[in-house]
Amino acid sequence: MTPPIRKVAVIGTSNIGAVKYAQDRIASTHPTLALTCYGLSGGKFDGACTNDGAFGPDRSDHAAMKLARRVNGAATLDLAPFSDILVIGDTIGMPSTLWTALSYDVADWPTRTGRDLLSLPALHATMDEAIAARADHLRAQFGTRPLYVALAPYPTTAVVPKGDHHQQPYASMASHPHADELHALYRSALTRALAARDMIFVPQPDETIAAPFLTKKPYGLGSMDFRAEGRLLNDHRHMNANFGASLFNAFAIAIGATR
Repeated sequence: MTPPIRKVAVIGTSNIGAVKYAQDRIASTHPTLALTCYGLSGGKFDGACTNDGAFGPDRSDHAAMKLARRVNGAATLDLAPFSDILVIGDTIGMPSTLWTALSYDVADWPTRTGRDLLSLPALHATMDEAIAARADHLRAQFGTRPLYVALAPYPTTAVVPKGDHHQQPYASMASHPHADELHALYRSALTRALAARDMIFVPQPDETIAAPFLTKKPYGLGSMDFRAEGRLLNDHRHMNANFGASLFNAFAIAIGATR
């Protein structure tokens, strides 16, 4: 008997480009999953919402509606046909958390740099507050619909050296003595916050991670613009189709569609 086809949607910012350009590979690897991608640029995605069961940009933003129609084939996406939805693109309080960790010495950790001290409970509280604000916003965008959520990919290690691609606060985490502890704390807090709002966290696959909050450089090489077929980004913030296939596989495992 042929397994039933399960319709899934990947929705998000320009970071969905990694999945969009991996669609042929995904179709081959996951033949029972029918994938639809729907993307908006970051600012337009942040202002998007679900209205009468359809997700899309602010309906009064004609430029955003035109962009959505050109990129996705339709201005909005009816969510009703989809059994599962993966949302990609928000950093959900991560930059705020990293800046806090870089601005203070955590009193409960042994390393001292001469910065003002912050207690571990205080770090937890600032992290939870930053995550909650973005998680609440994401929940409001999709109403009561259950969601799977993946962060915007960590930038690659190419952003660590000073130069054209240098990007903080991620670059400084490469040498932070407690990056591993912070990474574990953040993921745990994010998982709890999303679960409390009927959202399931899909972590970035370990095979793509070079270090806490940084992606292996090959996954950022040859990344493409989701808005224009064949336009190269290669900016080390957006990831390529190899990353997209890996992340989608993690999503497929999360929904029980594959081992």
